[in-house]
Amino acid sequence: MRPAALLGWALRRSGPGVAASWVGGLGYQGGLILLPWCLGRALDEGITGGDRRALLWWAGATLAVSVALTGAEFAMRWWATLAGVRTGNALLERLAGRVLGWDARAAHRFSAGDLVTRGTRDVETLIVWLSTVPSLASGVLGLVTVLVVVATLEPVLAVVGLGTVPLLLAVNLWYPGRYERANSALSAAHSARADAVEDLLSASTAVRGLGGEAVLVRRHHAASRTVRDRTLALARIAASWAAHAPFVPWLATAVGLAAGGLAVLDGRFSVGGLVAFAGWMTLLGRQVMMLTFRFNQLGDAWTAAGRIGSVLAAEPELSGGGRGFDHTGNVRIVGAVVERGERAPIKLPDLDVKPGEFVAITGPVGSGKSTLLRLLARLEDPGEGHVSYSGTDLREARIEDVRSAITLVGQRPLLLSGTIEDNLRLGRDHITAGQLRAACRTAAILEFVEGLPDGFATEVGERGNTVSGGQLQRLALARGLLRGAQVLLLDDVTSAVDARTEQRILAGLRELGVTVVFATSRPAVAEHADRVEELVGNA
Repeated sequence: MRPAALLGWALRRSGPGVAASWVGGLGYQGGLILLPWCLGRALDEGITGGDRRALLWWAGATLAVSVALTGAEFAMRWWATLAGVRTGNALLERLAGRVLGWDARAAHRFSAGDLVTRGTRDVETLIVWLSTVPSLASGVLGLVTVLVVVATLEPVLAVVGLGTVPLLLAVNLWYPGRYERANSALSAAHSARADAVEDLLSASTAVRGLGGEAVLVRRHHAASRTVRDRTLALARIAASWAAHAPFVPWLATAVGLAAGGLAVLDGRFSVGGLVAFAGWMTLLGRQVMMLTFRFNQLGDAWTAAGRIGSVLAAEPELSGGGRGFDHTGNVRIVGAVVERGERAPIKLPDLDVKPGEFVAITGPVGSGKSTLLRLLARLEDPGEGHVSYSGTDLREARIEDVRSAITLVGQRPLLLSGTIEDNLRLGRDHITAGQLRAACRTAAILEFVEGLPDGFATEVGERGNTVSGGQLQRLALARGLLRGAQVLLLDDVTSAVDARTEQRILAGLRELGVTVVFATSRPAVAEHADRVEELVGNA
């Protein structure tokens, strides 16, 4: 999705709030323009003219404009912020829905740290931009209005005021391209540092005994230096832009004060008119500075929208069909060959698993055991051959039907931050306490969980770092059992448990009555299986 398309969607999604905020912005700009005019009238009709009543009337008018201006500014900021936050949340839902629908190949296009940056920093940038759109639109209108008002004054002052326009255009045409390029480079640097932080936090314990933590620290420091350098480069451009843009009307104010002052001395212009001119030119400088900041934010949002749009545009390579299928038939692989880039393709033997059958898949490392399970779960498709369930090719079936009928418990499971119960349920509130206990009993983890002080309410820590490898495998198995699928694919899920626990797990699996395909290197699994399919290595 292109940046313009995503920003357009965000504006349409925020339409009512942005419109309400814009109305407040118009009132705010109107108040800012009226204040110098009220002040000028008070000087000319009240103070210079010696009329107390006129002075008090215009003082009251100034107070009324100030109160209205305050209310208009509150409305502008409140509705804009509300619209931005709501649309930001909707955008996060779109991102999450897209990422959760990816297959492995689509997910590998983006690193974890990069995705985190796009889903946090970039989304927040769009929220900030949305909250400033109404002030940008009303500010442009206010700027034009000020120029028109100034043009109706003393001819010399009109020339001075309108002379700022080409200079302002020159300044604001020079900087945007440089700003966008510098901001894109900074966004890429933030993504690289997010990856370095991810590795530093998650992989440092794995390489600590090898002395690898120093490498991760150096990578983080190098990425941080790049972020620092590119932040400063962007700041220099932004500072120059912000300084040069308002200097133009401020310079015009000084020239206008001299020219207007001479007109006052000659009797061709009033003191109040000159004060109003100075107020409007000060307002012009403020508006230019504000608009420069808003255009900076638009540049930020454009860059962020491009990065977010590339995530939303990434399509999974696995597309589902529209066919349903019976959940009681055979699972088959016929003539499957899996391409692995420059490496030799993996050729898998034909496999036919009957309903309720327990099949063990064995073979040396690299023979394709995990690949076979991924094909059966339709996490990837073979380059040749086909995989079917109940006679339906999985490529022709609805993806959601495949996911509900076939569950894969992977070799390297992952727990989420939260409680044991949260990880087992995964938001499925319909699962009863009895079903939780039954799944844990089959996975031989119930006694451990109930022996904890907080039981199922025990926090497992980030990525399950408070449980052992064997406990992690068994909790992941229990989580997979709670899916209630008719086909259970297990990738060496007893590799980290002791022999006695493994026997209990295998006995529990046999009692389920579902189809089990178990990739393993453990002899005990082969002994419990109805049959064993051995894969040969792919040379």
